This record gives sequence, structure tokens and C-alpha cells, in this order.
Amino acid sequence: MKGLILAAVFLMASVFAATVFAQHETKTVDGLKVTLAITSVEEIKKHPGEHPEIRMHGGPKGTHHLLIHIEDEKTGKVVGDASVKAAIHNPDGSKTLKNLDPMTIAGFRDYGNYFDFKDQGNYHIEVAITPAKGAPAKTFFVYEKRREH
Repeated sequence: MKGLILAAVFLMASVFAATVFAQHETKTVDGLKVTLAITSVEEIKKHPGEHPEIRMHGGPKGTHHLLIHIEDEKTGKVVGDASVKAAIHNPDGSKTLKNLDPMTIAGFRDYGNYFDFKDQGNYHIEVAITPAKGAPAKTFFVYEKRREH
């Protein structure tokens, strides 16, 4: 089952963007396997107008889309009933906080939203997850923007 879920996450990557994600990383925290995927809005805009990714979150805005996929570490079951928030600590010291909207990609429930990653440098991403059942969890990622992508 875990292999099937992992294959689906990679399928999501190919369905969601025509090219490789700028960032794709998985971490385990408090019994949850959390995968971060970031892609540029320019890649999303390459989809045909009827494609579901064009309409998600009210349409492409900002510079990048941030997607979070969550699984139970032991069972491999997708956690599709959580409240998820992301706090982005920008290279200039400012902070952006957004809810990540539930969304379905390749048949799996994920969470995402658009953000502005305009400046070069490190973006520290704090993801807060509150599952419908179970204890809240927090994990951290770093997205390094070196050039336009």
C-alpha cells in the first residue's frame, strides 16, 4: 500500500506540472509522513483551461504553488481530513501565513495554496497540521530560490 501511495505522489508530480518540481521533499513528524511540493505558477499556466489545476484556489496567482501531501506513517493511508496552515518566513524577514486549501490531485486529497517566492534566498516553511483525529503536528522545510524557476 505504501508503495502505491508513493507512486501516486510521483504521479501527482507529473500530472500537476509538466516539469520537475522546484522542490519535492518528504519528512516524518509525529507519526505523519509529510511531503512538500513546490512548482512555479508558470508551469501551472501551461495546462489547458479546462484542467482542474488551472481552477484551484481561484486560479493561478503569486509566483509558486505549495502542495502538502500527508500520510499516516504506519498505515500509509492518506490523511485527507486535516486543517493545514503554512507560515512562510521570507528572505527579507517578513512572514506570510495562509491556510492550505483541501484539493484533489490524481485521486488523492492534498492541501495547497499560492505564494510569492519572488526574491532569491531561503524561504523557511513552517507547516502546521491539525488532523480531525490525532494530535496536531508541525514540520519545517527550507525552499532555496537561487534563480527564476
